[in-house]
Amino acid sequence: MRVGILFHKNPFGPATGIDLVRIRAIAGGLRRKGIDAHIISPTGMEGTIDDGVPVRDISALGESPAYDLVKTSYHDSITLLGSYKGPVVARIVRVVDERLPERDEASRRKLLDCQELILSRASALVLNNRENVARWRERYGNRLPVFLIPTGCPAVLPRSGVNPFKGGLPAILFLGSLAAPRMAAILNESARRLEGLAKIHFIGRNKTGIYGGGSECRLDSLIAVHGEIAEEHIWPYIRHASVGLALATGPYAFDNDVSKILNYLRGGLPVLSEEPIINNELIRQTKYGKTFKHGDVDDLVIKAAQILSNPPVDKREAVMRFMAVEHSWDRRVESYTAVFEQVLKSW
Repeated sequence: MRVGILFHKNPFGPATGIDLVRIRAIAGGLRRKGIDAHIISPTGMEGTIDDGVPVRDISALGESPAYDLVKTSYHDSITLLGSYKGPVVARIVRVVDERLPERDEASRRKLLDCQELILSRASALVLNNRENVARWRERYGNRLPVFLIPTGCPAVLPRSGVNPFKGGLPAILFLGSLAAPRMAAILNESARRLEGLAKIHFIGRNKTGIYGGGSECRLDSLIAVHGEIAEEHIWPYIRHASVGLALATGPYAFDNDVSKILNYLRGGLPVLSEEPIINNELIRQTKYGKTFKHGDVDDLVIKAAQILSNPPVDKREAVMRFMAVEHSWDRRVESYTAVFEQVLKSW
């Protein structure tokens, strides 16, 4: 089977975000299963990444031999198909309608157009969670097969390494993008309220200017900002922190699929997560952390203090094993392989 994975960003960049982590994990995993998977990018850059995963220019879609199947990565990917006429498995992160998510207002028309194109051109659609499956069904019905494949985490971790945190206070780690102004506001207030008890560390990119429609929200000086760090180097931070913090972009569950929770749990880090984040079900299932009420910093501080004073260390190894077995990227690759085979059989 020859599969092309459309990816509109630079595949050779450092894997500091979930997009590059995901595509490398999926493409590499498919190749290990004997599937000839290529990453196809419109950047014009070619070569190989990681374990020999080929990166091809977008023009490869029109070459012979043709790809048996193409998988897309985002809404916009469906517009890159060009003359390719074969089966397409589309993937999007969240389903957009005329009102929600509010943070997509600037690109709403384009995203809606892409969804219509997916409906008419794709052979199947992959979504991360049941909430977005329900939104798609409500809007578009059953005309397109929809499959549920969540995000994943590594089956094997590097060594924990030396403790990267300085200063002696327990570290509360916020990993990933700040994707809404409210997230920055909660992080700032939490840092002030937890001063002397714990220190908040932020690894990732501040995107509040992009989604807030204005200037970037500044973070309090009490927060240790580490910037973006490649995925292979974040594990010492996860392994040596005391709490992993997850914040919601807003009040709607479908817009809060937070992949960092899987990494926290895989690294043995107790999680403190805001409602209504979808992945909170993993916290409840493993009993490895706590959730706090939406927008309630008082509840956040109380729950953080509870975890710090009574960490669930007895569950740590079991939780790490559970995530490695049930939620690894290898398991997600198995799901994708089954979807590809089903689509090709019905094509």
